Amino acid sequence: MRRRLIQGGLIAGLVITLFLSLSCAQARKGNKIAETKKEKVTSGHYEKGRTFLKEGFIIDAIREFKKAIKENPDNLKAHYYLAFSYKEKKYPGLAIEEFEEVVRINPGITEAHYQLGGLYVVSGLNEKAILAYEKVLELKPEHEKKAGIKATLFTLNYNLGVTHYNNGEYAPARENFQKVLKIKPEEERIKELLEKTNEILGVTKPRPVVTTGKAKDLLDRGVKYYNFGQYKAAIREFQKAIEREPQSLDAHLYLAYAYEKQGEKEKAIGEYQKITEIDPNHLDAHYQLGVYYDRTGKKDEAIKEYEKVLSLKPSKEKLEKISPVLYAFYYGQGIKSYNKKKYQEAKESFQEALKVKPGDSHATEMLSTVKMLLEEKGKE
Repeated sequence: MRRRLIQGGLIAGLVITLFLSLSCAQARKGNKIAETKKEKVTSGHYEKGRTFLKEGFIIDAIREFKKAIKENPDNLKAHYYLAFSYKEKKYPGLAIEEFEEVVRINPGITEAHYQLGGLYVVSGLNEKAILAYEKVLELKPEHEKKAGIKATLFTLNYNLGVTHYNNGEYAPARENFQKVLKIKPEEERIKELLEKTNEILGVTKPRPVVTTGKAKDLLDRGVKYYNFGQYKAAIREFQKAIEREPQSLDAHLYLAYAYEKQGEKEKAIGEYQKITEIDPNHLDAHYQLGVYYDRTGKKDEAIKEYEKVLSLKPSKEKLEKISPVLYAFYYGQGIKSYNKKKYQEAKESFQEALKVKPGDSHATEMLSTVKMLLEEKGKE
């Protein structure tokens, strides 16, 4: 019995040993299969990368694509699939870099622009996302995801337009609102925003940015740089556009904005002055000049500009900003005239103050006083 048990034990041991041996062999075989899959392609790094990517070996694929690019920096396919590999591993920044290389090498790759659009949105680069999606529809007007792209462009342009508007950047805001209306012309809220923006800019209706082809290209390029925060590059393009078309209001306006972003206030003022020479009724230019003169202590010049703004029927937002300055000026002039007993001049100043700030108790009281004094003087 004992012998049988030992024999049984030996048999059991042999079975277990054989099972374990087979399992190890199968494991080795499995490893060998995996290794074989890796070794199947030996014709080049790009081909190896494609195989690894198909089999799910993303890190290996990335390594091979990078080697292929090192051998040939303009290997479009290697950049393209390296971008997808990075996207698969959830490295959006690296994926963006590679897709940007793809469109640098060949700007006509629609899918690369589409992928960039999505990655830019995820990364919060909304200006770039807009340009990428616009390029997709330019290259393939009937793209299979056209509806989704247009919906995204609507949202991106609307949000960006509102941001520009709230920051006082009315020219780029107008551009975004115009793009929104091209997508959905029936949107009343956007029409109202565009109307307000045009009113602030002193534009009664949307007008062409520039009239000549080359100047338009330069201006558009400058606007892209401006939206990306590359103000020095934007300034160069706006200056070139103005050389081509000296009367381009939008080029001068954007150039002024860019100078302000760079902290070059004097140059910005020079551009606003040129705008008022081209268009004496350009509301925003007069307003910006008034703000500048007010901040630099040039009160007379500031009042002159603000009075011009007032005559052009500014928006409620602009009126709220200039009213305190105009009121203080007119009321102060009234008090000075009153103290000098120049009651007629004082009366006119207090009346102007009340035009800016209707119902103001101080101006109303002083106006009543000088009217009474004028009546008494008339009786004499």
